[in-house]
Amino acid sequence: MHHGQELHAFAVIALLIVIAPYVSRFSRIPVAVIEILLGAFACYFGIFEGSETLNVVAHVSFLYLMLLAGMEVDLRGFSKLGRDFYKKACLYFIVLYAAAGSIVVIFNLEWIYIAIFPVMSLGMLVTLIRDYGKNREWLDVALKIGIVGELVSITALVVVQNGYAQNAGAITSWTFYKAFAFLALFVVAFLIIFRIGKIVFWWKPVIKLWFMPTGDSNNQDIRFSFMLFFILIGITALMDVEDVLGAFLAGMVIATFFAYKHDMVHKLNDIGFGFFVPLFFVYVGSTLNLRDILGNYHVVLHGIYIAFGMLAVRLLAANVAFGAYFKSIKNTALFALSDCMPLTFLVAIAKLGLDLQAITQEQYYSLIIAATFEGIFFTIFIKIIFYYVRTRH
Repeated sequence: MHHGQELHAFAVIALLIVIAPYVSRFSRIPVAVIEILLGAFACYFGIFEGSETLNVVAHVSFLYLMLLAGMEVDLRGFSKLGRDFYKKACLYFIVLYAAAGSIVVIFNLEWIYIAIFPVMSLGMLVTLIRDYGKNREWLDVALKIGIVGELVSITALVVVQNGYAQNAGAITSWTFYKAFAFLALFVVAFLIIFRIGKIVFWWKPVIKLWFMPTGDSNNQDIRFSFMLFFILIGITALMDVEDVLGAFLAGMVIATFFAYKHDMVHKLNDIGFGFFVPLFFVYVGSTLNLRDILGNYHVVLHGIYIAFGMLAVRLLAANVAFGAYFKSIKNTALFALSDCMPLTFLVAIAKLGLDLQAITQEQYYSLIIAATFEGIFFTIFIKIIFYYVRTRH
């Protein structure tokens, strides 16, 4: 494919990115779902074709999405959650992953599904908070669990990725364990540097201004953020650790140390959700072969099974960990549903699973269908339960 065709593909994608919010507002369907559908239909009708350049840009866009996910995790806020919450949260995640592991063993699924069923993302929760208000008990707990869950999800994702990348079948070989040793070394080194940075910034707060000065007209804060983003990705790549972790940690550093730069955080989000993230979702849509999907109803059925499987493990974990706290079936169900729409992370893990050959092409399609099903129908279920179901203790 020559440059003219590649530029044509980006021109079409840019047009789809602009159209998506209008279609979303008209249809009341989440914009990410619309972007996936537009990408799928555009590719189906031959409006644009994929290319190696598009693959690279889409991967960078995915890593930028992980940066934004990391920016939602401010480590300083973890100390404010309280010991009682952490006890309930630990119980919740233990039950969640135990249930996911049981499903994988019982139905003889690929091991990556242990990371797929409990995966969490804060993206859709922000929409729910806008619609229902943060003062709702079930939504407040869902937000707190989502913050911790996103961190747990990225950890599980990196561990599973590393295992597949090093061929999990060769579990007795040193190469397999060397990958995890490098992963542990990177995380420990990062935590040590992170702790030192915390002490230095506490001792000399003015040092922060060297990296991100206030009132700077040269966008030094954005330059520093992108430098941190690519350096941490480069380090993880050199250490043969998944680059997802580097992007996520870069976001965490920005959120923890430079939260005072509110305009910078908004600018990074605007850049991401204005171009990179929509491009990634349109690209994901373009990888769907609608002829195969429409010609095989099992793919759609399996996607729905996955969506309800994800809901089932959350309902179980929510009843065990938070049933006594909520004191009503309604609030417990609302919490489980609000926690079960990891649209961005589910699409991301599906793409990574396909790249690592951990899942088949049909399973990839099913996961994308599960993500879109949750984004559309679980929001409807929440609305029905919230407005029309009476609270039962």
